[in-house]
Amino acid sequence: MKKLLTLFFLIFSITFAIPDFEELKWGFTIDAIKGFYPNLEQKFSPGEGVTKYEYYPKNSNIGKISFYLFENKLYKIISEFDPTKVKPKDVGNIADKYIKNWGNPTSDTIEEEYSDFTIKGNKQTWITRNTYISLIGQDYINKDNQIYDSKLLMEYGLIDPAKRKNNSSLNDLILN
Repeated sequence: MKKLLTLFFLIFSITFAIPDFEELKWGFTIDAIKGFYPNLEQKFSPGEGVTKYEYYPKNSNIGKISFYLFENKLYKIISEFDPTKVKPKDVGNIADKYIKNWGNPTSDTIEEEYSDFTIKGNKQTWITRNTYISLIGQDYINKDNQIYDSKLLMEYGLIDPAKRKNNSSLNDLILN
């Protein structure tokens, strides 16, 4: 299985750029990513074989970019917008650009319950050749039903082409 996954990453790292991160390719190693983002900070490991690195752009609408690697191969990127700099019009411009490039997105609502808070929001997802792109808005709500934080994220992820050929649902397309 590892050989198959390695071959999969190799093929896609050579052929396809990542939308909005054209300098990067799926399957890049951390050393290759550091060539473009030299000040990466390694963070916790969210799962077995997965490492997470964060980059904090200066003078940008993006507050943080998180790079996720499986066995040292890039498979997911999450950009978290700076809420003090991004306005609703900016979000609309992003969505309009993506609709023009890839058509109408699929839409999902988000509702996650935790002991001390709830996350509510929505997600719009576009599919490109080998990448899913999700524009995600999340509100964090405390026990008193008050919003205490909001996040706007863009998630980019590698799609497993074997699953795409089977016309699986969106949740099944994502490389786990």
